[in-house]
Amino acid sequence: MPKIDWTPGLGRHGRPLRRVLGMGQRQGLVLLSGLAAVIVLLAVVSALGGFSDGSGSAAAADGAGANQNADGGAAGGGNGADGLKGSAQASKLLTDAVQHYADLLATGQKIVGTTGYPDPMAYSKAYADPKSPAAALAKFRISPNPESDTSYQAAADKAAAAYGKHRSALNQWSRDMEKAKEDLASWVAMAAEFQQGAAKQPDLDAAAALVTGDLATAKGDIAAATG
Repeated sequence: MPKIDWTPGLGRHGRPLRRVLGMGQRQGLVLLSGLAAVIVLLAVVSALGGFSDGSGSAAAADGAGANQNADGGAAGGGNGADGLKGSAQASKLLTDAVQHYADLLATGQKIVGTTGYPDPMAYSKAYADPKSPAAALAKFRISPNPESDTSYQAAADKAAAAYGKHRSALNQWSRDMEKAKEDLASWVAMAAEFQQGAAKQPDLDAAAALVTGDLATAKGDIAAATG
């Protein structure tokens, strides 16, 4: 093997070393820089799994699919009301709405009880006491404000989105709930009159019976709206 003189200057036959190698010094540096860049790039790609046989990606895809339901939702996840769908979800939404208004009536009745005041003066004195039924009813009328509660409308919209096959029956439910809401507001106003001595207990009981009847009718509409 011929000996190469690596010192600067002339090569074995009196030619500069860079010419013996067949390139200029600058070209050699460019080539070496390019090779170094390629080596770095290959190392990065290898570290990222670029040269794997694809089984890892397939396994990841399979794993992602295993965490989904047939409809594309996450496995174990809920849909709407307590994870129910379609008819069942709509039924629960409407049933919960009816119960909400029944709870408002029950809360109001518990507040009022059978306590009425004989005259406006006695009522005003009781109203000044924050622990009295008069003050409690006034607070109840502000919040949750049953006289202005129209939450049944949102329930109807959500039920229609979940299961809108029987729209006419759902509209009937909404009409019956509107009546229940109006009669509940009338009961609240009647309760205030009862406390002030302007209405009697039978009047208050009759007003409550209207609300109860309305809600029973609306509850009966649910089967037709979600069947």
